[in-house]
Amino acid sequence: MNEEYISQTVLDQMVGSDYGQMIKAAIPYLPPKGQQILSIYEKSVELMNTISLFGNKRFDPEMSAMSLQAQEPMEIINNIRNFCYGQSREQLDKIVNIMAMFQMIQLMNQPEDRKENPNE
Repeated sequence: MNEEYISQTVLDQMVGSDYGQMIKAAIPYLPPKGQQILSIYEKSVELMNTISLFGNKRFDPEMSAMSLQAQEPMEIINNIRNFCYGQSREQLDKIVNIMAMFQMIQLMNQPEDRKENPNE
């Protein structure tokens, strides 16, 4: 069985459900009043799940970036970019391009003996 997964943030995965995703996908096909009712219903369920998640006294390491392996800023931005669209994605693309340009400048300004192995 080949299941297809949609891209969701860790928070969305923790507070949402497949059923909730199905409801959200159906909303555009409903009359305006139905859209309003189901939208409010699904967001309310997500809000209750979020309050419950953060209301627990136990620490959930899955939600904390501190539990992830140390990552470069470019990796973090690219991970966040996967969940953005439109102007937000364009702004992140600009940031990535600027950071790449600075990395190239740093590489060009390194002494010759360091250029061969920049990971040292």
